[in-house]
Amino acid sequence: MIKLFLYSIAALVVALGVTLFLARDPGYLLVSYGQYTFETSLFALLIALIVLLLLWQLLVTVLAWINPMNWLSYGRSWSANRSLQKQLQKDAAAEVEETLFIQQLEAVRSANPESQTTLRELRKFWKKNAKHHAGDPDVLCAYVDALVTIGEVAEAITLLENALNKQWETMLIRRYSLLSLDADDAAAVKQLECAERWLQDRSKDAELLLALGRLSLRAQLWGKAKDYLERSLRTKPDPEVFAELARLLLSLKEPERDAQYLRLQTKSVGAALPKFPQP
Repeated sequence: MIKLFLYSIAALVVALGVTLFLARDPGYLLVSYGQYTFETSLFALLIALIVLLLLWQLLVTVLAWINPMNWLSYGRSWSANRSLQKQLQKDAAAEVEETLFIQQLEAVRSANPESQTTLRELRKFWKKNAKHHAGDPDVLCAYVDALVTIGEVAEAITLLENALNKQWETMLIRRYSLLSLDADDAAAVKQLECAERWLQDRSKDAELLLALGRLSLRAQLWGKAKDYLERSLRTKPDPEVFAELARLLLSLKEPERDAQYLRLQTKSVGAALPKFPQP
């Protein structure tokens, strides 16, 4: 801003100097070509040149403004912005709708204290309203939580297995492994067997390997749990997996394994780990 002001002052000073100089002696210019002659003062010629320059600049600006390619680019930009706004509005509406659905699900779950009646109401509500939400991991986990609350763990396990067979979701496999804490021993073993079948096609899935490690802990298969957790770490280092493995190694008291560095790296995570059995 200061530079623009200084340039303006300099231009005014120069223009004033040129004007005063030409006012004393405007000069004279004569151009003759064949039968045609043109005569003018230098001052008038200078003014004419300036005017022509300004007109040329104005013409270039107008032509650039009415350029069809610019209008096409503007139209594309406007269309893209409009599409983005519509998508954002759609996503926001879907998020609100999802939140309301989960709240309604919680209301149905807590409406009747009798488990069997509540289960019937839950199934009825889910069948009627989950058409557009059944593929949403958040909604599905909310329904699983509702089933667990009324003691229908087996149905929750089956629901997650069916969902994971159709579409793999990290949130669902994590919830599936944690669900074993609410299941009985036989069901937990079947969960481990089911997850191991998934591993045949997903041998490099770090989240699945973590889930298998935890399912092995639930089944009290310490060696298998250690192997799965170590494989998960090799696939993708993660503080939570470090903490889970550190806790297991400390419980095993293996002198050849130094779990102290694991515990130091995961001190902030260890306290929040789920309460899986330990040796």
